Amino acid sequence: MKPTSLAAAFLLACTGAVQAGGPVAVAAEPVPEAMPAPAAVHDWSGFYGGLSYGTADAQNTYNTTGTFEFDEGSITAIYAGYLMQRGSFVWGGELALGKVSDVIDPAFPDSQYDRVVDLKARLGFAADRVLVYGVLGYSDAPFDDSGTDFDTNGFAAGAGVEYAVSNRLTMGLEYLARDLSGDNGGPVTLDSSLDTLSLRVGLAF
Repeated sequence: MKPTSLAAAFLLACTGAVQAGGPVAVAAEPVPEAMPAPAAVHDWSGFYGGLSYGTADAQNTYNTTGTFEFDEGSITAIYAGYLMQRGSFVWGGELALGKVSDVIDPAFPDSQYDRVVDLKARLGFAADRVLVYGVLGYSDAPFDDSGTDFDTNGFAAGAGVEYAVSNRLTMGLEYLARDLSGDNGGPVTLDSSLDTLSLRVGLAF
């Protein structure tokens, strides 16, 4: 073999060896995608107001004539309040003004409740958009006994649940039992229970 051919073969072999043992390109690792931000937990704190509508029933016991059951009627109310929240615990106060309709003693159709004012303390537990709570408070519900007015008021207790449809709109259900007593300004006294179950629609501010 001629020297030039031998040299060419040697160079070719060396070039192949260098290429075979040269650096290997490494593919770049893909950049990890950013984790989505966790959904915000609903905040129940702040001012709110709303409307409610539900059923109402009552029972009156007089010290002179005994106990009377009333026909079931309805209650329409407007309410406003303020809530505070720390962790899952929610508490606050609420004032409600209600119009009572058709809660009548069937034996005395002119004997009926007309309105009720409820001042309530609320304490509950929130699981994001769901709020379960209890109620303690004071209620005033004058009773018209066929033209004789009884100034009845007393203790109220109940429970409810609310769901935040959006950050501002809420819907709920509340039961409230009122233990009332009063007199007609004379010897006749009255012990009364006025219970309501209401659907509530509220708006947070």
